[in-house]
Amino acid sequence: MPRAGLSRSGWAGFAIAGLLALGVSAYAARYPIVGPPAFAAGLRDSFLRHPWAIYVHAGFGAVALGVGFIQLNPAIRSASYGLHRWLGRAYATAAILGGAAGLYLAPYADTGPIAATGFGLLAVLTMLTTAAGWIAIRSRRVAAHRRWMIRSYALIFAAVTLRIELPLLIMAFGDFVPAYRIVAWLCWVPHLLAAEWWLRCAGARMPPELGGAAA
Repeated sequence: MPRAGLSRSGWAGFAIAGLLALGVSAYAARYPIVGPPAFAAGLRDSFLRHPWAIYVHAGFGAVALGVGFIQLNPAIRSASYGLHRWLGRAYATAAILGGAAGLYLAPYADTGPIAATGFGLLAVLTMLTTAAGWIAIRSRRVAAHRRWMIRSYALIFAAVTLRIELPLLIMAFGDFVPAYRIVAWLCWVPHLLAAEWWLRCAGARMPPELGGAAA
């Protein structure tokens, strides 16, 4: 989670990630209206068969992606706890509803069980980490809450890397099917590993009230 002590390069990376998150959030919100982009034409059948699930997944996923990044900004948390709390409610609701729709859609992946399992597990972990963060803050366990929400947003951020990786993988393999099977795992597993590494490193340096307590 970004802190005031970040280096200049750290803040630059944070800003770039924010622009990507907000950009993809706005872009994903178009999916229910215009359908998948040209490079992901293999998804078109799923859009046609399950339109309302796509509306929920894309719409709430876009909200979670945008609001979640705003929640990571320490200036907003410090400026208004009330705003942070209400945005947190919006994030948790959007993440869980978007994850539920993603779980519903996962078995219908046209590329088979490998992609279905990858996206299904992503959906389950998104809902579980978000719910754990919500339960933690309701119990006033602030450190645990922050750790679970970092994990949750690491999974939500898969929406960004998927849209970067998928067209590159399609170009590399020359086919949508193997690319989609790989991206179903590649878009989120490295995120979760990186989040766990960061939490362990940062937790060793921070007092419990700032996030060092184990979750």
